[in-house]
Amino acid sequence: MIVDTLGHLLENEAAYGEKIQRGLQFLRDTNFAGQAAGRHDVDDEMFYFINEYETKDAGECFWEAHRVNLDLHYILEGTERIGYAAIEHLEVRDDYSAEKDAIFFTGEVESTVTAGPGALVVCYPQDGHMTGIEAGKREAVRKVVLKIKL
Repeated sequence: MIVDTLGHLLENEAAYGEKIQRGLQFLRDTNFAGQAAGRHDVDDEMFYFINEYETKDAGECFWEAHRVNLDLHYILEGTERIGYAAIEHLEVRDDYSAEKDAIFFTGEVESTVTAGPGALVVCYPQDGHMTGIEAGKREAVRKVVLKIKL
């Protein structure tokens, strides 16, 4: 998992592979204001979701990981905590679904990062992540989750 800001990651683009570089440039160059929540296709290797939700207690959230796509969580509005755990430290709740490119887990939240506007969290296949955890209070979050095919 990588946690930083879009600006910092763009300054160090050469440190990441071509696909992540292209994803960072896409996030930088796209105006997401006014775009409807839901799925938006970019090309054969990238698509994204505009997600809008209210944060909640970690006990109401869930762990997930992906096999085919990297997740780039780019916060537009609001603040949330995102839990992290290596998938080998979690218990499988629902087997992998190729249709959803997701496997769901259960497990304790031992590590989180707080992500506000401009924050970018990159989740690799081995990164179990739990999004939408309140950061001190319930709050509306609007973010882009860019999916990049590995």
